[in-house]
Amino acid sequence: MIHKCSEGSSYTDPMRAENCSAALAAGLGISTYHWLSPGSDPRDQMEFYLELLEPQNGERVVVDYEEDGCQLSDLKAAIAAILDINDTLRVTVYSGHLIKEQLSGRDDYLAENCDLWLAQYTSGTPTWETATWPEWALWQYSETGVIPGIDDAYVDLNNFNGDEEAFLAWINPAGEEPTPVPPPITRAVTVDIEAPPGVQVSVNGTTMSYTHRALRASLK
Repeated sequence: MIHKCSEGSSYTDPMRAENCSAALAAGLGISTYHWLSPGSDPRDQMEFYLELLEPQNGERVVVDYEEDGCQLSDLKAAIAAILDINDTLRVTVYSGHLIKEQLSGRDDYLAENCDLWLAQYTSGTPTWETATWPEWALWQYSETGVIPGIDDAYVDLNNFNGDEEAFLAWINPAGEEPTPVPPPITRAVTVDIEAPPGVQVSVNGTTMSYTHRALRASLK
């Protein structure tokens, strides 16, 4: 499973901890991706991503490169930032039409520093810039998959360019058990509430009556 971790310089996927923990418990290999946003410094975005992720040495990370407005210079800056921060990380680029429209011939930097997760929804043979990547690592061929256990949404379907053993080595190249994702931190907040005598106040679903004006509640 490859789960969204972050987007831009401030957004964190709220379901990552829960879903990745469940995937680990089910014995699945996991990785994460960051949605690269135009208009925000690529290095700032990668610093944000890796600070959230706290990856192990050798872990695979994915840059989602599909939003109109992004340029190849943004993608290369993002990859360079990742490798500057930790040069043991394995970088994959997820992209479809955007990178195919922008690449014209071999790009040595991309060829040497990342592999390709191709997004092209077709039942035929996909096309991509083979001068840069002779082969894709993953091919996302459908966004309308239906699988057991997920009844209320379509699922993206992918093919891996190899067997199961090779896939497990690809998604977890560090060769170690992935670190469990910590749950979101819940902080207690103290709030002073001014209320007339006899007013009922509900805190965390519990309704209480107070006959004095000052109420101090601890909210979680």
